[in-house]
This record gives sequence, C-alpha cells and structure tokens, in this order.
Amino acid sequence: MKGIRRFLGQFTGDQFYCGLDIGTHTLKASLNRVADANTLELLAVNEVETKGLAAASINDTGEFSSCVSAAVDGIVRKTRRPLRDIHLGLGGEFIDTRSSRALIPLVERGNKIVSAGDLRYARAQARMLGVRLEEEVLADLVQQFKVDDVNIALNPVGLYGRKLEVETLLVVANMTRLRNLTKAVRQAGFEVNDVHFNAAAASDAMLDKRRRTDGCVLVDLGARTTMILVFKEGLLKHFRKVAAGGEVLTQRIAAALNIPFPLAEDIKKSYGRVSDGAALGQGGEEILIKKEQGFVPVKRDMITMAMEPDVHLILGHIQAAVTESGYEGQLKGGVVVVGGGALLAGLMERVEAQTRMPVTLGRNIPGLNNAAVYCVSTSLAEAGYKNTFRYRLDAQKPKDWWAAILAKAEEISNEYF
Repeated sequence: MKGIRRFLGQFTGDQFYCGLDIGTHTLKASLNRVADANTLELLAVNEVETKGLAAASINDTGEFSSCVSAAVDGIVRKTRRPLRDIHLGLGGEFIDTRSSRALIPLVERGNKIVSAGDLRYARAQARMLGVRLEEEVLADLVQQFKVDDVNIALNPVGLYGRKLEVETLLVVANMTRLRNLTKAVRQAGFEVNDVHFNAAAASDAMLDKRRRTDGCVLVDLGARTTMILVFKEGLLKHFRKVAAGGEVLTQRIAAALNIPFPLAEDIKKSYGRVSDGAALGQGGEEILIKKEQGFVPVKRDMITMAMEPDVHLILGHIQAAVTESGYEGQLKGGVVVVGGGALLAGLMERVEAQTRMPVTLGRNIPGLNNAAVYCVSTSLAEAGYKNTFRYRLDAQKPKDWWAAILAKAEEISNEYF
C-alpha cells in the first residue's frame, strides 16, 4: 500500500527531491521542488563533514549514519519540509568502470527494422556480460551502436539490419558497500530511492543536447579523484578517472609549509592560486601562517609552487583524454568543470590555456555562492525527478505521445507482419 500511495502521490501538487552527494571529506545535500518539467527550484543546500567512512567503505555505521542525518536534517530545518526518500550519488573511489559490448541477432534471414526494444535488449546484454557477481551497475553509458558491422549509428532505430552491436561504459560499485550505505541511510531515518553515478547525473543536468552533439568535456574535480568525460554526437566517447584531486594539492601545501592538513586546506581555499605560467619565487605577496612558535610570514608563491606538479598532472590528463577521444579540435561545446576543486583561483584560466577551449564553471544557481560545490547534489535531486513516470508525462506534449503510439504500432507491425 505504501508503494501505491507513493506512486499516486507524485501526481498531486509539488514534489520534493533530495540529492545526497557522498564525498571523501564532506556530505552535500540538496532539496529541489518540482512543479513541472520546466519548474525545478532549488530550496536549500547543506554540507557536513564526512565521518565513519574510510577508503570508500563504512568503518563506523553509527557515526556515518549521524552524518547523513545531520546533512539531510539541515535542509529539513531550513525548509520545514519533512523528507523520506533521498537519491544517493557515488563517484571517485566508490566506483569502477569497464567497457562492455554485446551483439544480438535481429533475424535469422533477411532484414528487420531496428526497434527501441532491440536497443534496450542489447544494452541489457552488455550489462549482463560486463558486470561481476559482487557488483551492481550504477550506469551504462552508450558509446556506440553498430548495425551489421558496417553502419555506425547514433540512433539506429528505424534502420534495416540483421544484427545489432552496442558498446557501453559500465559504471559499477561493490554490492556489499552499497548495502552498508543503504543500511546506514535507513538507520538515519531515510530510504534510498536510487543510487546514481555522480558524473552521469551532473552531465544530464548541465549538458544540453546541443552541447553533447557539438562535443564537450565534463571535468569533475573531487577530493581524491578527477573524472573526465568527453561527449560528441550526443554520446559519451571517452572516460578517464585520475587518482588526483583537491586533497593531493592540500597535502602538497601541508608538506611544503610543514603545517597540519586542516590548516593547509584553509590556506588553499583562502590563498591558493594556480600559476598562469609566469615566473614564481621572484618576491611577491606574503601571508602570515600560525604555527607553534607564532605567526610566520610565507611567500604566497610557495603555495602555488607546492601545488604546481599535481596541477600540471591533472591538466595533462584532461588534455590526454581529449586527444584519446579522437575529437581534438572538434569539441565546440568547450569544457565544463564542477566540484570543490574547481573554485581554486586561476584554475579555469589554466585549463582554458591547456585545452584551447572555452571553460565554464559548473551551473549557475541564482542566490547560491560556490554553486560548483553543489553541482552534483543538485543534479542528483534533479535526476530523482527525471526517473519518475511523472517526468515523462510533464516533459512530453500530446503530439509526442501520439507520435510514440504510432511508432509503437509501426514497431509491432514490422515485428510480426
């Protein structure tokens, strides 16, 4: 009965969707209000320190559950809107990726018209062949369809063929880790509606159809990992996961200045900047750092120089991903950067100089400072709505439904007659 009431409830009045981005250092929660497909309003965000989590595994269920409760209760207090379901987002160390492909026969003899059902079946086969027993698929991102080995198609529906092949990138997570996360969320008093791949949710929310078709790069700068996705012709063409992020830069600063990690993180946020290629160490601004012996003056350039090796490494990976995609010089949509690391002064200019493409910072959310930090959590809340039947009703006009009915009738006709 609860499930029936929940299903029917999505068609009555405004609906509210909560996204929870599980990060290495912080949990970020966002609450969206949805009236229809064109009215998605961000109501509140909240961020708390991550505890009870180490190496992408829960090591203290009670402590982690308390963090989840604090993150979600923070937006509940701000909005006075009770919540029950949340949409989890995972990335970085939580996920693994691998390529998978599947080839399915369409007919034994002659040709048939490829249907949407054939595409779904081919993708299901690719998931089944690529996933392991201890894993769960968070996303299967289509990279290419092929009909009869020769016809490479973005959308092969309506084409004649005898066999259909699909190449996908599977994003998987360990099933035991997922169960422990779900258990901790329930212990906090909430239900997990769905688990999403962070970067996929962000790309769906921030990259429109035209940008994906023209070609673009999405860079998610996390604490310990950086994920780079290259889109072209509407599909994901290349993916790269780099074991370097904002935490590595902080560790460099802590080692160079001989200070604790928390202090180095504060200094990075307040005074850190990425070099524009000009000479460093030639004088420059000084800042005061509090140590045991008192306040010590430090050249700001020392902070920049400490981060430079890993900044250079990350930029090199972004450029390598673009080159390996085979679409270098053809990505008119430029680069979109999200994540807390995107706020580092001078980084956007450095990425632009490295890739020779225009660079933008996440999504612009009116009234929200540091919107790039909450890009993923707001995208997760939006993904929760887009996975509902109500979204299909809201997003499609009557003529679209009529066209879908005609297409289904034609598909059945071609299949059996």
